[in-house]
Amino acid sequence: MCVWLLGTPALSEPDPSISVPLVIPSYVKEPSKADSLASYLGKSTGQGALALWTYNLKTRQILANYSSPSYSGPAVKFGAGVIAGEAYETVRKAGYRIVAPECGLTGVTGGYVQGGGQSQLVTAYGLAVDQVLEWEVVTPRGEYLIATPENNTDLYWALAGGGGGTYGVVLSATFKVFPEGPVAGGQMIVQTKNTTALWEAIGMWYNQAPSYVNNSSDNIQFFITNETLTVLAFTMPDKDASSIHNLLTPFLSDLDRLDIPYNLTTTNYPTYIDSFTASYGPLPYGNLCPNYPILSSRLIPRSTVLNQTTNKNLMDVFRTITDDGTWWVGCSILNVDDNPFTSIRPAHPPNSVHPAWRDAIAYCNPQTHQPYDWHNPQTNSQLRQKLVNDIFPAIESATLGSGVLNELDPTYKGDWKEAMYGAHYDRLLEIKHRYDSNRIMYGLFAVGSDEFTLDGEGRLCGAY
Repeated sequence: MCVWLLGTPALSEPDPSISVPLVIPSYVKEPSKADSLASYLGKSTGQGALALWTYNLKTRQILANYSSPSYSGPAVKFGAGVIAGEAYETVRKAGYRIVAPECGLTGVTGGYVQGGGQSQLVTAYGLAVDQVLEWEVVTPRGEYLIATPENNTDLYWALAGGGGGTYGVVLSATFKVFPEGPVAGGQMIVQTKNTTALWEAIGMWYNQAPSYVNNSSDNIQFFITNETLTVLAFTMPDKDASSIHNLLTPFLSDLDRLDIPYNLTTTNYPTYIDSFTASYGPLPYGNLCPNYPILSSRLIPRSTVLNQTTNKNLMDVFRTITDDGTWWVGCSILNVDDNPFTSIRPAHPPNSVHPAWRDAIAYCNPQTHQPYDWHNPQTNSQLRQKLVNDIFPAIESATLGSGVLNELDPTYKGDWKEAMYGAHYDRLLEIKHRYDSNRIMYGLFAVGSDEFTLDGEGRLCGAY
């Protein structure tokens, strides 16, 4: 059977009496719920699709004394339509900080957190999804549920890392928050025309990356081109600027030995929000997006950069990618290891985040310097073919066994189940079938999506 994807109703504030199967007729498919439509995979859209527009679900409630069997402390509840900029403003006024998106326009409770959720604060507190205390959900069967680590635990687990728009319509989520305080920040530019020396230095930078975030709360966001290594933001919560100089002493000595000039500036910020807006612009929207380059993502294993041979292989791949100036590679050095014997981050309930996150030292995005050219589809097509046929397979080969963020080009040709879900896929599929037995919810590369195909007329068809 094949169906057209039709219609777009909107939801205002949550109404538990809503029965999703009554909202979604049997002859259409729902690709996802739509909060901010910030999905590189296009999971928030579909030709003629029925999308539940949740942008008006704007609940923002500070819960200073949240209490449950797994957590007691301050928390915040956000409706599905709350964007990151609004979330930051809410917690700032109450004296807290939160793990949330860097793009102010990105929804907080949607695919961002349901796919894991990276941030400048992940080394300090863990991924955004590690902070989720409960989900308020309407399932495709029409059930209104609160999913927590203690109740509806399978649904809680699946939503916490198993991808958005798959298991139910999330109306709200409740997150841990943390006391606001000072942050050491800064930027650094390393630039030389001696490309041999530059790439030797970049290789050292990656090799030393684990030492930057071991037993620390620090995060470093940077990018590499064919001419530079540029640190966009050092983020060191609850430290002062001297910490940056101390951290970089070995690397700066290497730069001096290689006779490579650099410019390092540091700042003491009174709060995380001051540090954040210095990097990404004023709230609520910031200036990071909308700016949509052609890009994909890859988690870089700690073991890869610590091994001299595999680290060199990765540097050779990055050098090839950036060589002609069309592409650059943006990365974030982080540590979200949750081993109870080694991690300094707060404990969290079990979740379905790709296991590769816990072994990663960075995530990296190969991307075009220029944003997507909406007026030149031929150029876009050529660049995307380059990405999926050459660039991304090379990165995957250099980082065997790792995974991806949900920032992935929709023309990706690799093993998406392994790349996006890893060893959790089979269990996630069981939970998907349990809560969506009629296969109402669909999204590209979502769990269970291979049970459908698109025909030549754009209709969604059962694959069996």
